[in-house]
Amino acid sequence: MISFEESTRLIRMRERLRASTYHEARKDGHGKSSEGAVSISFNLPPVVGDSEAPYWAVEVFSYVLGPSRLHTFQGATAGEAIGKAEDAVGKWCFLSEMEMFEHRYATEDQWDDHYENLPKGDEPRAIRSDAQRD
Repeated sequence: MISFEESTRLIRMRERLRASTYHEARKDGHGKSSEGAVSISFNLPPVVGDSEAPYWAVEVFSYVLGPSRLHTFQGATAGEAIGKAEDAVGKWCFLSEMEMFEHRYATEDQWDDHYENLPKGDEPRAIRSDAQRD
């Protein structure tokens, strides 16, 4: 069983995914119906060849933000698996969150010039050309 704190961490992480995914989707509309799905599971090793220890896994589906569609983060505890997922999601969401912050507080002229000032390759996955996608 996971704790209330661990549940809260998962929910907060998903809300970051939600906000960043919607932000990116407004740019080009790419995404999948299961975009932003998050699950946690406790996995027992197979009965045959059970040399593996049980582990926790957090799965995050994020085609728009992540480097591929499905991402699995494993840990010996639920907290460890959640921590790994939080770290990755934080990196994926960072640029979108900064854009949302800038858009909220920047002048219109500053916002219009934003993409012209991005170093090549720093744009979110959602706005890269199809040739740059996996």
